[in-house]
Amino acid sequence: MSQAKWGDRIPHVAAQADGGERWVIDGQPRASGSLASTGALCADRTSEPQNWKQVPESAYDPKARLAAMDSDRIDCSVLYPSAAGLSGEAIGAIKDVELQIECARVYNDWIIDVWCASSPRFVPQAILPVGSIEAATAEARRAVGRGHRGVIMPAQPSQINPAAPHLYKSDWDPLWQAIQELDVPVCFHAGSAPSVLFDISPAYDSIGARAFDNVRRSAGSAALINGMVLSGILYRFTGLQVVFPGSAIDYVPFALEALDHQWERQLLARNEGLKERPSEVFHRQCYVTTWKEKVGLRNRGYIGADRILWESEFPHASSTYPESARMIENNFADVPGDEREQILWRNAARLYKLSV
Repeated sequence: MSQAKWGDRIPHVAAQADGGERWVIDGQPRASGSLASTGALCADRTSEPQNWKQVPESAYDPKARLAAMDSDRIDCSVLYPSAAGLSGEAIGAIKDVELQIECARVYNDWIIDVWCASSPRFVPQAILPVGSIEAATAEARRAVGRGHRGVIMPAQPSQINPAAPHLYKSDWDPLWQAIQELDVPVCFHAGSAPSVLFDISPAYDSIGARAFDNVRRSAGSAALINGMVLSGILYRFTGLQVVFPGSAIDYVPFALEALDHQWERQLLARNEGLKERPSEVFHRQCYVTTWKEKVGLRNRGYIGADRILWESEFPHASSTYPESARMIENNFADVPGDEREQILWRNAARLYKLSV
């Protein structure tokens, strides 16, 4: 980015008054307990880097990341942002639309030019400048044209940027239409919408607060699934594929059962135009992820083995790294071989059009 044009508004790492370092975006330090969420790479998972020299190389260097993947027996990695926010929300919150567009464009080009150029094992996904629907649509088309295999959005853009309409309003339809035409998934990472998360009790210590944060993020995806279905978006755009990473799967059967119940008792009777059962829409268009829980018969039977993606959550403290193989054996102990393959890699290969 142009230093002459943007100066200190360019995202960068800077020292803070407490002696630590934080990412600073558009002049505002990111409110966080660490510089980088890399607990899986730390000797103590409850203690994360406070300055750049403490950040493990595999968090930011493609070659070091490949070595970490090899050691954990991971073939391919679908990439999500970190400093930009779990779903790019730190960039989406920039009020200056021109700066927001430039930051998103530079991030997306960096993923292609640095990470994907180093190895085809990285699967790129683009962040969007959600402060402008027109700009988000244009960037989705440009980024996919450059090689991105998916797009990532904050779950509630209007919460982070007052210029953005609520996600469930029809104003966003041009973007959904474009993503559907591009035939790539749109992804809403758990934890990127504060309004659907439980509050963290001030009675928790720092370790307890981090543990509960992992729980509430996964549970929050149930609300996002409800919203994407009940808003009518997936009824209007039947080819739109949606991924809820970081979601876990234990919450999903309950969410779908509750959706179907309300659909039968209220929405269908009111002739809201939602003609299909919500669970049917989910099974046609949605994906959820698993990494920490047992993939039991109820979960995969109700959700569908073809709608579950395995993730490692690398490099977060809750990640399966560096014991992914052991945890897979434990969590998939009762899963038939064909369904295990679907969840571990076939579904992702189909969704992201990977040659395997």
